[in-house]
Amino acid sequence: MELNSIIFPAPVQSYDADEYPEELVWVPKIPDSVSIPCFLLQYMEGSSKVVIYFHGNAEDLGLSYEIIDMLRTVLHVHILAVEYPGYGVYYGKPTAEGILNDAECVYSFVLSLGVKPENIFTFGRSIGSGPATFLARTRKVGCLMLMSAYTSIKEAAKNFAGKIGERLIKERFENIKHMPYITCPTFLVHGIKDTVIPYYHSQKLHELCNGPSSLFLPSEMTHNNFDYFDDLVLPIATFFNQTGISVFPITGNFAHLHVSWSYYKPPLVQKINKKKHEKISKRRTVN
Repeated sequence: MELNSIIFPAPVQSYDADEYPEELVWVPKIPDSVSIPCFLLQYMEGSSKVVIYFHGNAEDLGLSYEIIDMLRTVLHVHILAVEYPGYGVYYGKPTAEGILNDAECVYSFVLSLGVKPENIFTFGRSIGSGPATFLARTRKVGCLMLMSAYTSIKEAAKNFAGKIGERLIKERFENIKHMPYITCPTFLVHGIKDTVIPYYHSQKLHELCNGPSSLFLPSEMTHNNFDYFDDLVLPIATFFNQTGISVFPITGNFAHLHVSWSYYKPPLVQKINKKKHEKISKRRTVN
């Protein structure tokens, strides 16, 4: 059993590096020569907040574009959405350890842009709740938002990998261990009809959170079918209002992120990896 294919079932690449020249940025991994592809969607009227977004495991950044654009537009925030190795234009193999390392690199990148830690929010959907919660535990953030989250991968595996798969899958992305140490405002949304990751996972995380926490359970929402506005952005906006979170710039805060154009140029190693990937794909097609 290839466990990574169960936990990280990457879809067919839905976008190319040339499709988003003004939104695809390459965050450097130090000391590696590889860079992390991310979508940077700025709220053009200006915002004091940056949301680091981690997508679900069956989608890449291209398939996530609609939801992150909706979050940016309605919540009035900048979005930096992170790709996973093996997904989209990020060649390689996805591992929990690699994704957590990338999360730290992206967080450091946002800090380098002059953003204060309290103005950095993390958002994780499904598998993405792992790195989002990890950052909220290990770094200072202003808010944590989780959608269809799980207590741990091992616990979630009971629903999609069976008992054998559960025994083989080692513990990783253990949100349940991080949550008692999280003190920032935390919002959780989970569909009552979610059969992939049952909503009791989010209930447990909500109970364990050590800071202001709000749990929203839409009655008709499943793991993949939901109303963008009524099930997600409107409840988040309400949560922001209830917790006193303001996204608008004030004196001394920036309105826009000033990112060097050098980050928009694919690194040389990306071009080399793309050629290798294309050769491998051709061989598989021929065989």
